[in-house]
Amino acid sequence: MRRHFGAMLLVLVALCAGRASADCGVALEPVAPDVWRVPAARGRPDAANGGLTIQLVLVREGRRLWLVGSGPTPAFGRALACAARQAAGGPVTDIVNTHVAPELSLGNSAFPRARLWALPEVIAAMHERCGACLASLRDQVGPAGASLDEPDAIRVPPQAVRGPRLGPFDTQALPRQAGEPTLVLRHRGIVIAQGLLWPGDVPDLYGTNSASLLDSLDQLERFATGARLIGQQGDVADASAIDAQRRYLLALRGAIRARLDAGEVQGEVPLPDYAALPGYAQLHPLNVQRVWRELESELFR
Repeated sequence: MRRHFGAMLLVLVALCAGRASADCGVALEPVAPDVWRVPAARGRPDAANGGLTIQLVLVREGRRLWLVGSGPTPAFGRALACAARQAAGGPVTDIVNTHVAPELSLGNSAFPRARLWALPEVIAAMHERCGACLASLRDQVGPAGASLDEPDAIRVPPQAVRGPRLGPFDTQALPRQAGEPTLVLRHRGIVIAQGLLWPGDVPDLYGTNSASLLDSLDQLERFATGARLIGQQGDVADASAIDAQRRYLLALRGAIRARLDAGEVQGEVPLPDYAALPGYAQLHPLNVQRVWRELESELFR
């Protein structure tokens, strides 16, 4: 009886937290004790999704409240700050930008008192590219990006992540392409793999090298043994999502390599086994272009 009451109480608390966070304009979904996520839209940023195309994660550890990603705009960041306070009972103290993506970090300025963390390579790339990334995102999302015009909309993390621990997280830096890693975080039985994993869909290979990504998936699989995974988009998943993405990448590379070996020029490379996935129509043709260029360059090197 006590166990049943305790389970019902946990469900009630989760429902109340979700409702309160939704009142702020951002819905936080409980994933595990003291862990919430903000689910993201699939595909690329546009006016409909407002740039929320990378799911964000909130972790409470003692008195510190960690956000993995702050969202695509300062206005969204302010709504997220409200939701985090209501769901977790305090202000955000730390923000981690795992890789270079405006959808992940342009909410940073909404948290002026939070410590900001990123890998040294990510900090350097953000200093170099954030202005152009902001302009690009503003063009993609239209009126939803109005707050990107605010002064000081860009806030680059000053704190470099070094070593295998950061606050409550075990960490591992895994490459998306040469010189551009993403920070994978493990908190107890949850692994956050932004930029590496798209459960239930084809990956978006923009800003990646497919060979590097395959190597990183192998390392991610070892790092995430026994854990559930939160990727760039999609549902919370298990290790089967890593294998599914690996099979897509191998099939894509194999099909393109066969075309190149036959002397064909770049064209469509259908993969019927994946055609029913949500992002196939939008992302697969772009993935073909990128991987074709990669393998063509390797072939004629």
